[in-house]
Amino acid sequence: MIVCDSGPLIYLSKTGRLELLKQLYGEVLIPKGVFDEVVTQAVGKPGASEVQKAVGTRWVKVEVVSVPRSLRAEGAEGADGEVIVLAAKKGLPLLTNDRALAGIARTHRVALKWLTQTLPEAVRASVLSPLEARILLRDLVRAGLRVRSEILAETINLIEKSEKQ
Repeated sequence: MIVCDSGPLIYLSKTGRLELLKQLYGEVLIPKGVFDEVVTQAVGKPGASEVQKAVGTRWVKVEVVSVPRSLRAEGAEGADGEVIVLAAKKGLPLLTNDRALAGIARTHRVALKWLTQTLPEAVRASVLSPLEARILLRDLVRAGLRVRSEILAETINLIEKSEKQ
């Protein structure tokens, strides 16, 4: 099980691979704020129908959480604060690709996973072949995922190393 921010849901939906999260983690928890960002406020946009369907089939679960004033004061408002609170409350890692959110989450001792980390993990779990993982990485970048060149190179390296394990 993992807590997920809106970015990974949107990018995986854009590439037609949202179910990768189900294959890797079984269940995904999202706060109501993430659901609202991806589904309620984004009807017709990438991720809206896919996430709504995943909630309907119950492998994505929505929880209502409130963000304490102290967390809002740190800049974690709305859905950003909610994912931090939910991950901390459940003792689960947070899947994101938002650097600012990650910085605040770390100060609250929330374990983080970057979307790019799921690719070598999927190879190790035999969910994706190394070729499929590299293609998905390319597709994520083409869908707009911003990845620094050194992270891109390291992800490809980890995918190749995962193949040999």
